[in-house]
Order: sequence, then structure tokens, then C-alpha cells
Amino acid sequence: MLDKDKVKRFWDDRASTFESVAFESIANLEQDKNNLELKIDRETQKVFDWLGDVKDKTIVDLGAGVGQWTFRFTARGAKHVTAVEYSAPLAEIGRNEAVRQGVDNIDFVVSPAEKFLADDAYDVVFISGLFVYLNDDQSDELMKNLVKACNSNTLILLRDGTGLENRHEINDRLSEHLQSNYSATYRTRQQYVDMFAAAGFSIVRDENMFEEGSPLNKYPETRLRIYQFKPDF
Repeated sequence: MLDKDKVKRFWDDRASTFESVAFESIANLEQDKNNLELKIDRETQKVFDWLGDVKDKTIVDLGAGVGQWTFRFTARGAKHVTAVEYSAPLAEIGRNEAVRQGVDNIDFVVSPAEKFLADDAYDVVFISGLFVYLNDDQSDELMKNLVKACNSNTLILLRDGTGLENRHEINDRLSEHLQSNYSATYRTRQQYVDMFAAAGFSIVRDENMFEEGSPLNKYPETRLRIYQFKPDF
């Protein structure tokens, strides 16, 4: 089980990297310039291939960080994005960036993703790099509340780390890459599918984000994976 306070402290501390690393690096944790450019290019292409046209759509971005995906959505014409982020310092960076860009159709909501209760259904639910930092009780609560953000036409896209053979946990271990202690739980593909199914969502398709042999596949135990789900209600 992950120590929730240490995980939260890790993300609050990431705000201190603002202006010392690229804006996109703050929350996606890739600090190598070449890998960062490659990662942004490959991920953006795949995510929007799967999402299709987001023009005039309402989107909730769960685990929004500084809004790295939120700003991509608004740049492509999203009607409104609710960016849910539990680290107040990261959300504040995002708010300031929205002001700098002159973007006024984003709301940054400071809240744990699992506590967020939607007032209305969204066209798109985007969950990015979130479940790896949640314990099972938090994940269960998120799935219970996720139903409130969806109707029968909502598209749910999950982008998250996945254990290849087994569930893989890193608990308060020093990361040389980040120069900080790091914690994460990588559930298997089947565990994600089962978790969503239990809450009333069916898998539409899924695949690894990056092709085998990519320098972005850094660890043998895990892969970043993209999943599309649909509500069964």
C-alpha cells in the first residue's frame, strides 16, 4: 500500500521544478529534452486519434497536473475543460498558464480525483497517469463517483502505467531519474478492465502507447497504456 501523504508531498514538490524544467515535464516526469519531445509527439497523436474531434465538447481531466493535456484540449476547440488536480501548487501553475495564454474556458478544481463529484455528465472523461498513484480504496471510490460524470454517450479515455506480467509496486524508492523518492502501483491490464467493468464500463479497445523498442519504454516490468471505455448505462 502506498503512503498517501508521501505521494501527495511528491506532487506538491514537483511544483518547485517550475521554470527549471519544461512546462510539460513538471507532471509527466520526462526530463530528457529529446525524449520529452518524442513523448509529446507520439502521445498527442495517439490520444487525439482515439478521441477524434473535441471541438465544442465538454471534458473533465482527472489528475490534470499543471494542465498539460487540458491546454491541448482547449487548443483543439473544446468547449470547456474541468481540470481536477489535488495538488494546489500544480493547479496554481495551471491557472497562471491559462491567464498567460488568455484561455478562459478552463476551471482548475483542487480536489482528490476520487472525491470529485460532477454536477453534469461530460462528453469526454480523460484520466491521465492517475491510478498508479491511488491505493485500491481510492480507486474504488473514484470508480463509484465516475458514474456521475458520464451518460451513455460519454467517451472515457484512460492513459496509465500498466504492469506487464503482474501488478508492480514501487514504494518510496529513490528514483535516480527524478532525484526524489517515488511511489507508484502498476495494475495489470486485466485489473483495469475488471475495475471498470465492476463500475459499469466496458472496454472498447486498448494498446501500449509506444511501440516495442521505443526508448520511451524504460522499464521491463511496465508499459504506458491507453484504454477506451464506454458506459453500459
